[in-house]
Amino acid sequence: MTDGNAQTPPGWYYAAGDPPGTQRYWDGTQWQGGPQPVAAGGPGAMATGAQLGGPGERLVARIIDILVLIIPVIVVSVALGQGFVASIITFLIAAGYEVYLLGTKGATIGKSVMSLKVVNEDYTDITMETAVRRYAINLVQIVPVIGPIIQLVVGLATIVMVFSDSRRQVPWDKIAKTLVISTK
Repeated sequence: MTDGNAQTPPGWYYAAGDPPGTQRYWDGTQWQGGPQPVAAGGPGAMATGAQLGGPGERLVARIIDILVLIIPVIVVSVALGQGFVASIITFLIAAGYEVYLLGTKGATIGKSVMSLKVVNEDYTDITMETAVRRYAINLVQIVPVIGPIIQLVVGLATIVMVFSDSRRQVPWDKIAKTLVISTK
């Protein structure tokens, strides 16, 4: 595999010239990072020994987070109706929840319950800036009329990607260069 070989799908592979028993991540066009020891544990085991969070665990974590946010959203909707101001306030509540918890703890309540954590692609803890970048795609939801349609399309893409992407990265993971790992 060479840096110009775009036919090899992204994934963890042995790179010629690296020490035996190591692998690197191939992003589809070039190698990312240095050689990492091969992890035991089968599919989904990462070079650091960390295991990717499973699709089912991630979906349940998202459902838990939605349930946590439903009360403040209902309060805003009852108080302000369904207008643009309510959309912005609802967005700010959800953004504050997600960004603060990910930026300070690496996990929302749902992710904590499901033993998941968001980390950078090099497995280091994410910063508040990364958490903001990860959530930024959700700004589309406040665009009148087409925002909810775009949000629906992104949501459907997310479900497909969490099951099909080799590193289970969904749109916001790709934008922020993050992974969701299991902490079990």
